[in-house]
Amino acid sequence: MKTDPVYLEDPYLRELDATVMEIEGGVILDRTIFYAASGGQPSDTGYMVGKERYEVKGVEKKEEIIHFTEPVPEKGERVKLLLDWEKRYRYMKHHTAIHVVSAIAMNEFKAMITGNQIYFDYARIDFNFSEWNPEITRGLQERVNEELRKGHDVTWFKMKREEILNIEGSVKVDPKLIPDSPELRVVKIGDLDLQPDGGTHVRNTSEIGMIEIFKTENKGRNNKRMYFRIQT
Repeated sequence: MKTDPVYLEDPYLRELDATVMEIEGGVILDRTIFYAASGGQPSDTGYMVGKERYEVKGVEKKEEIIHFTEPVPEKGERVKLLLDWEKRYRYMKHHTAIHVVSAIAMNEFKAMITGNQIYFDYARIDFNFSEWNPEITRGLQERVNEELRKGHDVTWFKMKREEILNIEGSVKVDPKLIPDSPELRVVKIGDLDLQPDGGTHVRNTSEIGMIEIFKTENKGRNNKRMYFRIQT
């Protein structure tokens, strides 16, 4: 891959200088702070500023990380990347909260996440709960907020695939959703959670605030959908 995904090492960077390497179906940079949509986390948006001001309307990851801009810069052009930080930070908070929810759902309710999607104002999680009731909603929300208040440090690093997947409880999603790579990026939340993940996160759960589960749906025999928002 031609692009260094700097956002995986430092998700708090809001500006970065970069060079346009190619224009192939979109803009390919030598490095980027714009997250490419994946795993339920939307892509970042913002601007590139060079000879003109280019709006970054979306980012995809295929063989390369592709930035879709209006207008389009020139190959070889030096640009300053400017991230829509408010949107990114909301995504980070929701993403870390999803990890806390998934850890508690598995450890205390024996339920695994089968899918999730992050939005600007809320997040959606699908579980393989066999049944759901208001008592589970209250209990899950209380336990998640209890852990968020503890201020767990959030760290990320790489591990060999077989090493992380052999740790009991580290797989909290459908294994088919985990990339087929010999080395995986792993996110650790205090002693609460450890799992493979390729998204951006806050550095401490105290940044998130509290969550409110505001809606649940029955999506099938063993598939329940939960919606939550963050209250700061």
